[in-house]
Amino acid sequence: MKYRIISITLLFFSLILLSISCSSNETTISKDTFRGVVLYPSDIRSLESDKLIDILKRAKINLIGLHSNTLTENLDSLKIFLKSPNGQLLIDLCKKNKIEVEYECHVLQEILPRSLFNNHPEYFRVDTNGVRRGDLNMCFSSEEAWFVVERNTTELLKWIQPTTNRYFFWIDDSYDGFCHCDKCNLYSPSDQALLYENRMLKIIQKVNPKASLAHLAYASTLEAPKTIKPKEGIFLEFAPIGRNYEDSLSSKQHKALKKNLEIFPKRTAHVLEYWLDASMFSGWDRNKWNKVPWNANYCKRDIELYRSLGICSFTTFATWMLHQHYFELYGQDETVEILKEYGSLLNGD
Repeated sequence: MKYRIISITLLFFSLILLSISCSSNETTISKDTFRGVVLYPSDIRSLESDKLIDILKRAKINLIGLHSNTLTENLDSLKIFLKSPNGQLLIDLCKKNKIEVEYECHVLQEILPRSLFNNHPEYFRVDTNGVRRGDLNMCFSSEEAWFVVERNTTELLKWIQPTTNRYFFWIDDSYDGFCHCDKCNLYSPSDQALLYENRMLKIIQKVNPKASLAHLAYASTLEAPKTIKPKEGIFLEFAPIGRNYEDSLSSKQHKALKKNLEIFPKRTAHVLEYWLDASMFSGWDRNKWNKVPWNANYCKRDIELYRSLGICSFTTFATWMLHQHYFELYGQDETVEILKEYGSLLNGD
């Protein structure tokens, strides 16, 4: 009986500590507890930075992630935005209002330019048919390719400077873009991604010793790595794209998340969701601009599940939703209320 009482007491205090560590109350929020949105530069330009920051403040959002990808808004367009008066104003207002700034970017095609393929095909992946291709990712075993990657990443770090020291330098956005050369083929997609991230972290920490780097569990890298172990400073970013939001995580997604949390530290784990991603719900077709099928109860259910696993850090894509054109289509007040509901759920209101 004595041991049962001790066990119940320990469980009680463990739950209290988890509640405190994940609390969104401003007096107890930990440095790793975030309530964020991820936006394109074009979203911000459409609203102007001062209007956007006012909306984020009202929704109790404390983190904004700036997103780029190779196909639509690349690193150059992000850099141009940051240097613009509107971009400088955004950074200033975020600092003034204690909103952290991060950069969530698919970078690999731009730090290893595809133009190198003609002269250096060995830099690039071998597909499942044994053919070198310059379309996606790289040969993660190519030392010569890594020389180029390090040089260009060092240049990138001169202007990508997240206020959280968390970096998101993702591999290419694909389901079947990994290398099948004799060396790389020993590793699963998740292991190849972690090989890349471990080495990328080392490059980044030469410039910023405080840096950490995301392992993106997404699409073909959703499953946990099996062979490669994360170096200290690699944190899990779980992004379950393609899920049905009327239901909770599928059994496959839930299992993958739990397996990943056995490998990556829970205290730094981060969720990137799509609850407010108008671009995804529109099939990334700018001719559609579908309305986000927001349901606060579904979001609350998801947050409770993530928090029950010890996760305290959250962002959601809100691309195309926090945009002037979306406001014109579906109403600014209604859209802001949805964002406020999202912020309140994470804030524990």
